[in-house]
Amino acid sequence: MALQTNLNKKDKMTIAILLFSAAIFMIIWFLIRPTITSIATINDKIDQAQLEQTTYKNKIIYLSSAGALYDKAVDDLNASTADYYEIMDSSEIDKMVTSYVLKSGLFSENLVINMPKEAVDEIPYAYADIPDKNYVNTGDISENENDSADTLITPYVNARNSVNSTQSSGVQCVGLTLVVTGTRSACQAFIDDISSKPAVRITSFAWEPMDKIEQYDSETGAVTYLDPGTIRLRITLNLYMADVKDYGTAASVEALGSEG
Repeated sequence: MALQTNLNKKDKMTIAILLFSAAIFMIIWFLIRPTITSIATINDKIDQAQLEQTTYKNKIIYLSSAGALYDKAVDDLNASTADYYEIMDSSEIDKMVTSYVLKSGLFSENLVINMPKEAVDEIPYAYADIPDKNYVNTGDISENENDSADTLITPYVNARNSVNSTQSSGVQCVGLTLVVTGTRSACQAFIDDISSKPAVRITSFAWEPMDKIEQYDSETGAVTYLDPGTIRLRITLNLYMADVKDYGTAASVEALGSEG
């Protein structure tokens, strides 16, 4: 016996539309939706890849700029420490100073050496010609790298401006008190020569008279005192030493990286 329903034509149309809509929804849900999701995922990956590409490009630019800045920093460091004496012990300093005095035509009466225990903490000379702390020369960097160079320079400038002590420099200061004798002209030349040495700073000096030479005349028995023609110079000075690595070598760069 055939199944009979009381559905009219309108109800049948409604059911057909619902079934068709359900079929369309199932097709969209199982076939089109995965495709749309896949496309969205691919777009996200493309966006992420573009961001990574931009990041790598910036790193390449920064690396190029950093290389130029590093080379300049090494040159500046070498130039700023080229005049310092190498690290010496007291016996080496004694030998060097005594030899220097004798070559200057003077006689060394006394030498007191005060060896440092740590890096020197010293303020600059009040009238020293110190360049502007906020100025950094980037002339070795190409125009296309200026923006990245500025980004790299800013932390360096800020760190340098915040330094208020020389203890981090590693420079050691040896205090010397030296007493020499000789002609006044030789002593003055000695002072002038020391004053021209960038790694030596005279802190004080004083002229002291020499004892007169006693001369006895055997015929008359008279005693006369003659000017010896020499004078005594007492001078105190600071001698600066530094043990600076050659940061331009590959080994030093590797060591610097391992320290960081």
